Amino acid sequence: MTKKNLVRRLTYLFTAIVVILSFAFIPPKPDEGMYPLSDIRKLNLTEKGLKIPVDEIYNPDGVSLVDALVRLGGCTGSFVSAEGLIITNHHCVFGSVQKVSTVENNYLENGFVAYTHEQEIPAEGLTARITVSYEDVSQEVLSAAESVDDISKRSKAIADKISEIVKREEAKDSTIKAEVSEMFVGEQYVLFRYKIINDIRLVYVPPRTIGEFGGESDNWVWPRHTGDFSFVRAYVAPDGSPAKYSEDNVPFKPKKFLKVNAKGIDEEDFVFILGYPGRTFKNMPARFVEYHYRYQLPYVQNLFSWLINLYTKRGENDPEFALNISSTIKGLANTEKNYRGKIQGIRNLDLINKKLEEEKKLLEFINSDPELKQKYGNIIDEIKYFYDDVFKSGRRLLVLNFLRNYVTYYRLADLFVDYKNELFKGESERKSNYKDSNKDKLIAEIETIYKNRRQELEARIFMKIYGDASEFDELKNIEPFATFKELANKEEYVNKIFSETFISDKDKFIGRLFDLDYTVDKSNDELIKIATDLFQLKNEEQKKQQLRDSKLNILLARFNEVKRIWLNKSFIPDANSTLRLTFGYVRGYSPADAIYYSPISSLKGMIEKSFDGDDYKIYEKIKELHSKKDFGKFIHPKLNDVPVAFIYNTDTSGGNSGSPIMDAYGRLVGVNFDRCFEATINDYAWSESYSRSIGVDIRFVLWVVKKIGEADFLLKEMNVNL
Repeated sequence: MTKKNLVRRLTYLFTAIVVILSFAFIPPKPDEGMYPLSDIRKLNLTEKGLKIPVDEIYNPDGVSLVDALVRLGGCTGSFVSAEGLIITNHHCVFGSVQKVSTVENNYLENGFVAYTHEQEIPAEGLTARITVSYEDVSQEVLSAAESVDDISKRSKAIADKISEIVKREEAKDSTIKAEVSEMFVGEQYVLFRYKIINDIRLVYVPPRTIGEFGGESDNWVWPRHTGDFSFVRAYVAPDGSPAKYSEDNVPFKPKKFLKVNAKGIDEEDFVFILGYPGRTFKNMPARFVEYHYRYQLPYVQNLFSWLINLYTKRGENDPEFALNISSTIKGLANTEKNYRGKIQGIRNLDLINKKLEEEKKLLEFINSDPELKQKYGNIIDEIKYFYDDVFKSGRRLLVLNFLRNYVTYYRLADLFVDYKNELFKGESERKSNYKDSNKDKLIAEIETIYKNRRQELEARIFMKIYGDASEFDELKNIEPFATFKELANKEEYVNKIFSETFISDKDKFIGRLFDLDYTVDKSNDELIKIATDLFQLKNEEQKKQQLRDSKLNILLARFNEVKRIWLNKSFIPDANSTLRLTFGYVRGYSPADAIYYSPISSLKGMIEKSFDGDDYKIYEKIKELHSKKDFGKFIHPKLNDVPVAFIYNTDTSGGNSGSPIMDAYGRLVGVNFDRCFEATINDYAWSESYSRSIGVDIRFVLWVVKKIGEADFLLKEMNVNL
C-alpha cells in the first residue's frame, strides 16, 4: 500500500469516526404528548433514559408510582411520606392560605409552618382525589347516541348515559367518585374511579416573597427564581374512610410515596412527569383554533387585564380588600398572560394556515381513493360550515357568562328570572335548586352571593362588559345591546340602573323572589328587564350549542378517523384532567436570534433580580445566607450555588401545576409549576425547539425548608438524610 493510499484510508476512517461520534452526542428528543396510562408501555422509555421497569410507574395489578399521585383541586400533588404529606405548588394552595389569613395574621405574606399535627390548619375548599382504576366504556356510551333519531339530542343522550354510568358506579361503592372522561370526541370514553379525600390541612407554606418571587413580572418567563412549593397533609377518618374535617381524623396512609433525590438533576438528565393536565386542543381542526384566535383569546385577555387593574387600584389603600381579592387577581393574571402568549404563539407559528394546509393535503389523500372519497369526501367542507355557524355566535355566551361571573347584581337578576320561569313547571320538573324542598339551600346560596359582592364596583364592571358587547358585530344589532349602543350617556344610564334596582336590598330581593304574585313581566326594574332579554338570548344560544355539540361529536370522530388512515398512526388523546405521563430532558433553548437560555437558575440570579424591587422583593434571610455561602448539602457542584429552578422539554399544560418531576429512577427532583412564554402555545402545538416547562429544584425546596422555615422535621419525615 502506498503512503498516499494509506493517508487517504486513514482520512476516511477518521472522518467516519467523527461522524459516528457526532451522531452519538446528538441530544435525544422526547416525543410530543401527554400519554394516558394505557399507552405508557408503547413508549420504549428504557431507550429514552428510564432506569426502572415501566411497571414501577404504572402497574394495574400492584403498587406503583401513580399511587403516589393526587389531583389537588385544579392542580396535581404527590405523597412524599407515609403520613399523607403532599408536596404541590404554592400557587395551588394560594386561595386556601388567603382564606385563613387576616391583616393581623397574614400567612400569605409571612408564610406558615405547623411543627405538630395539631397546629396544621384546614385548607378550606381543597380536596384530593386518587385514581383507583379505569375502564373503557365507549361502547356503552355511544350505543345511547346511536338510538337517537334527532341529531340535536345526540349530545344530551351521551350526557345522560354518562350520568347513568356515574350513578351506577358510585352506588356500587360509596367511597369512590366516578367520572367518565371523553378521550376522543365521539369515539372513546373512559370511566375513572377516584378515592376522594376531603380533609386537607396546611403544613408548610413559604413566605410570599419566596413562593411568589417575581410575581406577574416573571409569570410564564424564564429564567425564573420562584420557590413555588408548599406542603399539605391528607387526613381520613380513623377507619380510613374519607371524612370532612374532624379533630378525630388521622393522617392518610398512601399505598406509595415518592422518594426524594436530594442531589437533584443536571443538564441533559432524563426526567418524567405524572399529573393531571387540564384541556388541550392539538387534535382540533384549523377553524377551531381560528375561533380561539379571533374571539375567545383576545376578548378574555382584554377583559381580565381591565379587571386586574380595577381590583389592584381598589386595594391600594385598603389592605383588607387587597388581601381578600389577592387570589382572584392571581387567577386572572395567570390566564391573561397565558392568553397573550397563546395569541402570540398562534401568530408566530402561523398555526391556523399550517393546519389549513395539512387539511388540504388530507383532502387530496381522501380524493385519491374512491372508497375514502365516498365516506369522507365532504368532511373538510362540513367542518368549515360548522364553524361558520360558530363564528356567527362569536362571543355571545362568553359575554353572558362573564356578566354572571363578575357582576353580582346581574347574577342575582339572572337567578330571579330563571327561578320565576321555573315556577311555570311542576315541582318534579324544576331544576333541583329551585324545588320547594331546597328553598333553604337557595336562600343560603343567595346570602353567600350578597356576602361576596363588591357593591362599589358593580356598575363599572357591568359597564365594561355590557359596553364592549354592544360594539361586537355578533351582538350590536340584538336587544338590549342595540338600544344601549345608541345611548348618548351610557355611564349615567348604568349608574341609574344600579342605584335604583331593588336587587341592592337583600331582604327585598328574597321577598320578591318567593312572592308568587311578583312576576317578571310586572317588574319595572331595568336590570330585571335586561336580564329577561339576555335570559332568552342565553337559552337560544345554549340550544344552538347543544345542536353543535351533537354535530361536532360525529364530525370530529370522522375527521380523526380518516387522519389516522392518512398518517397511518394512532393519536394521543388531548388532555382532559385525567392522569397522564410526559417525559423529556433538562435542556436550555433559544427563544430568539442570538439568545440562549441555560436550563438551571440559582440563588445568585434571585439576588440580582431583587435589586429591581416590587415583584422582586426578596426574603432578607436569603441574602444573609447567600453572603455566608450557607448552602449546606444543597449546592449544585457546577454552579457552586443553590439551584432554584430548571427547565425541561416535556409536554405540560394547566393542571400539571404541582406535578412531581422525577428522575430516571423515579425519585422526586422537582415540582412543576409553569411554562416558558413561548410554550403557552403547548395547548395547541408542541415543539422541542421552544416548548419548555419550569419546575422548582428539590434542592431549593429542601434548603428553604431547613434554612428559612427551620422545619427539619419535614426533612426527617421525607427520609432526607443530610
